[in-house]
Amino acid sequence: DRDVTGVQTCALPICIYELLTVEVDRGLTATLDGLEQQLFKLAEQARSNDTQLRCLEALGTIKHGRFDLMPRFVALLESGLALVRDQRTEHPSAESISFNDLALVAETDMDETTLLHEISARAEMKASLPLFLLSQRFGVIAGKPALDSESLPIGPAMLCRHLRRASHCFELHPEHRQLLFRQFDRHVMGEYGAMVDAVNAYLVNQGVLAHLTYVPGRYKHGSRQ
Repeated sequence: DRDVTGVQTCALPICIYELLTVEVDRGLTATLDGLEQQLFKLAEQARSNDTQLRCLEALGTIKHGRFDLMPRFVALLESGLALVRDQRTEHPSAESISFNDLALVAETDMDETTLLHEISARAEMKASLPLFLLSQRFGVIAGKPALDSESLPIGPAMLCRHLRRASHCFELHPEHRQLLFRQFDRHVMGEYGAMVDAVNAYLVNQGVLAHLTYVPGRYKHGSRQ
């Protein structure tokens, strides 16, 4: 293993995990708080007893199971970071957020996949430059070329994938699962750029491609004739 300013590259994923855990915990807590508030409001405004009952049942499910989401999510995050150096690691296609196999899944799964794809794509677009730099640095950590967006352990697609898997601790109606995903978009992915900046800053401090920067080309006006 190569040393990077005294820190072995094999230790960096653990350090990144520890760096992110507090922020992820805060974001997931806010996600569930927001979902509870939304469900309570929907229950109050429900026009039928069935709709109100479904909202109240979902509210009870979240209240009783909210402390299961964080451990499941961070376990997936930790596992993904730990395996980044494993050349044999492949992400199962069943969990990836892509449109390749949408025709083979149920309509509910299609809706979830579409929504999560939109969430991850939006976050990736907003943080495109920091993600480019992070992908290069994770390549150094993994001993591989720069990782693509699907393979990046803390990339938007991967975080959405973790949420989808971890949220199965709740038995929620599909429409309420989508509300959960939208709250995640607001409270976790809304702060995603800052998370990426923090990890980039940490890796720069550890000497991982410390001088890597991206300077966009400047348009030069032609001289007047």
